[in-house]
Amino acid sequence: MQKKSLVILGSAAAAAYFAAAFWLRTAYQPVLPANAPKVSGEIVLLQRPFRQFSNSEIAAIANDVLFSNFADSADDNARSDIELYEDEKPLGPAHSTHADVGNLGQGRFSHWRFAYSMFLFSSSDNTDPNTNGRNYWAVRPPAH
Repeated sequence: MQKKSLVILGSAAAAAYFAAAFWLRTAYQPVLPANAPKVSGEIVLLQRPFRQFSNSEIAAIANDVLFSNFADSADDNARSDIELYEDEKPLGPAHSTHADVGNLGQGRFSHWRFAYSMFLFSSSDNTDPNTNGRNYWAVRPPAH
């Protein structure tokens, strides 16, 4: 019985370690200039490398590992209240069609869930988000 308890305790400790390591890797507090709007809520840095969206050279896909319950979907394509930022600059419009994100860009994004949850987004100036040196981060505003 004591050996079984040690196995359970060890498994719980390993799970806690990996959860903490994941949170520390993805939790992000951006350094904003003094004149930037105050951002509050849960903030997560989107992790590179981003996947290319279809044949678009301006749109990228980042997996959403924390906010999937809030993502838009076929039954509600305006559910998500997640905000995306490029460094200190808010991106948008949100809830853009995937075609508009891929073809027009200019900061458009979609927080979407089908088989998995993702952020489909473009940089503000249509440069490649993988190589332009900017940080991209998602914010879930505090509950109203």
